[in-house]
Amino acid sequence: MTTHPNPAEQLHRRQVDSSAVNEIAWDHSSRMYVQFKDGRVYMYEGVPYQRAVAASRSDSVGAYVARKIVPRYPAVRIS
Repeated sequence: MTTHPNPAEQLHRRQVDSSAVNEIAWDHSSRMYVQFKDGRVYMYEGVPYQRAVAASRSDSVGAYVARKIVPRYPAVRIS
């Protein structure tokens, strides 16, 4: 996954068992990063810490991201 833009902020990472997502990462500045299996990485702004943790622990990570993150939070593709 791409380096976090603010090295002073701790980035929490979790490899996930998903057919669509490789890794989810988040910080305490309400940023969530999603690395998809095809290599794309998106940063979602304004995602509460608890929601990012829930996404990383979901039984279906890809479905959670598609349903609860993508339509609600602005995203920037970072790779």
